[in-house]
Amino acid sequence: MSEVSPQLIDRLLAISRALAGHIDPGSAFRATAIEIGTLIPHDHIDLAVLSLDGRMHACYEAGFHTSWSELAQHPIEGSPIRRVLRGETPYLLSDNALVDDRFHFDGAFDGPIFAAKLRSRIIVPLRARGSVIGALNISRHEAGCYTQADVDVAQQCADLIGPYIFALIQTEEARRAMLAESEARNRAELLRVGASQLTAGMERERRRMAMDLHDQTLADLARIARQVSAFRSRGVARTAQLADLEQEVAGCLAELRHIVDDMRPSVLELFGLRDAVEAHLNRSVARAKPPIAVRIADTSDGSADNLSETLRTALYRIVQEAINNAVRHAGPSRIEVQLASTPNTFSVTVTDDGHGCGAVDPAAQGGIGHMHTRAALVGARLRFEPANRKGGTRVVIEIDREPAADKVLARGAAATEGKPVAEVV
Repeated sequence: MSEVSPQLIDRLLAISRALAGHIDPGSAFRATAIEIGTLIPHDHIDLAVLSLDGRMHACYEAGFHTSWSELAQHPIEGSPIRRVLRGETPYLLSDNALVDDRFHFDGAFDGPIFAAKLRSRIIVPLRARGSVIGALNISRHEAGCYTQADVDVAQQCADLIGPYIFALIQTEEARRAMLAESEARNRAELLRVGASQLTAGMERERRRMAMDLHDQTLADLARIARQVSAFRSRGVARTAQLADLEQEVAGCLAELRHIVDDMRPSVLELFGLRDAVEAHLNRSVARAKPPIAVRIADTSDGSADNLSETLRTALYRIVQEAINNAVRHAGPSRIEVQLASTPNTFSVTVTDDGHGCGAVDPAAQGGIGHMHTRAALVGARLRFEPANRKGGTRVVIEIDREPAADKVLARGAAATEGKPVAEVV
């Protein structure tokens, strides 16, 4: 190689200074592009950086952008500069890349060469630790602009920035690995805490159901048993007495069904989320004094039923608790439930016109805490907000739709009709 001129040394030092302070490969490269341009004039310049496994590469462009940088990564097999990336040739120099067969082959991602009219091209490898880690690509619209001397200068620029870019890539990979590990630990801790909270909640529910059975159903059955014993001892029972006994038995059955429905939402399994929510909504306000008007609207085209059983059950339990809280604590005159969907999300909104719930602590114990725990365990987003300026509460549960659900929805969309809005007062 010929002797390095003082001007070239000054420009290389300027490139080194331009690299300083940048923490990602893209910004670092863009900072050097102007300085490289003082040595090798160009209309387009980009950096192809290999993935760690050497099978893919990412593209960082300075100045105007092409479709090379639109995708996160490209397979090397389709790269027009794959010979340099593989180390098969020390460089590529072309007077007119539009007609240079080295850039064009079956499966080549060479469209930007034609779209941007990149005729004159220099491609030199980036190296770090003795290996090719990518390539520096310099282009002009006019043909025949570059010489071997330009290739030598381009290689000196690449040798200068290569180790720095490699260090930034390694740092970025380490940061991503650290974040992934942290997220995994957080998820594990969330699952542990959530499982503990739900276990404690389930234990409280068991105790509550045991008390309900003992204080109500078992007491009723004991009273019925005494009545039957009295009838047997007298040897006769009047019609009115038998009617009262029948009513007692019917009451016990209704109470047991209510307890079983709380334990296992059979309507959800048989008819879907919309009908299960409507059934619970109507049942919750049936004995309210003063009466509570309810409304349920489903504009989701039934997309809830394309979610997994786990997601549907979690959503139902969260909505169930939101309705119960409104009925028991908010003193509303009206409760509305809205089911909606977008191509990417499914949501359920429970709105009441009661006196509001104030600030909500996600870590609180009890029903609201369980709502947040259930939402976190299935990746749902849960928020509480004022319904309007006058008060009330709006509870919004959003969840990302599963990829498989979109396929099912697409197949069934033509045959699925949204259920009409139901109004009950």
